[in-house]
Amino acid sequence: MLLPLVWVAWADGVIDAAERAVILSVAEAHVHLGAEGARTLGNWLAFQPDRARVERAAALLVALDHRVRGQEREDLVDFCRRVADASGSLFGRVGAPEREAIELVAHSLAVAPDLALERLRARLAVEAHASAEEGWFDEENTNPVAAGPRPSPIDEHTPPVAGPPGLVWRAGEAEEVVELVTRIDVGRGRENDLQLAHDGQLSRHHATLERREGNVYLLDRASLDGCWVNGERITERRLFGGEAIVLGETAFRWRV
Repeated sequence: MLLPLVWVAWADGVIDAAERAVILSVAEAHVHLGAEGARTLGNWLAFQPDRARVERAAALLVALDHRVRGQEREDLVDFCRRVADASGSLFGRVGAPEREAIELVAHSLAVAPDLALERLRARLAVEAHASAEEGWFDEENTNPVAAGPRPSPIDEHTPPVAGPPGLVWRAGEAEEVVELVTRIDVGRGRENDLQLAHDGQLSRHHATLERREGNVYLLDRASLDGCWVNGERITERRLFGGEAIVLGETAFRWRV
């Protein structure tokens, strides 16, 4: 439910404090996040999710139609509008990137051509007309919410499932595994548990995998190129098994 709101907030390339406040207020009032949900939302607020993920999330909401009926979908579009309003656009009006993002959400939720989208379009048309009369025009942006660049793994592979929990990667022809006991530090520095000095895209202290209360988490240690799990950049993420991880130019898979 929150991902479409995050998508709208990222439409102009940044999330400001007002947009963040609206998203967090909606989360507090309408969603029971829990610790894992809050961690996921934190990742979305730190790094822009891609369009495909947003469309999958909207499709899932539609599939759960017994929970998200017409009124709830209209409410969700309205929440998106509140996020866009909070961005503080010139003259308090929603800019082109935010409008396109809201249109995508409404369409993906199958709200169109329901009254919610018609009302939205009518309001936007009035604003556009008023803006033109005042001499203000949206800057053209044909792809306002494109995801940022992602690193490509140098060697995609699917390691065997069998074996103790650990971080698996391929070094030349051989498959290497670092087993997790309590913690694994990864980076170029020799003090790491897993030192990959040959990977020039790794930071000296790049990432940490640690066990907490029976769960395993991957943490970005303020690395330059980031930590990527299943194609998404994260700050902290719980691992369940089988995730594709990219650190620097090295591809891993988490094995349980």
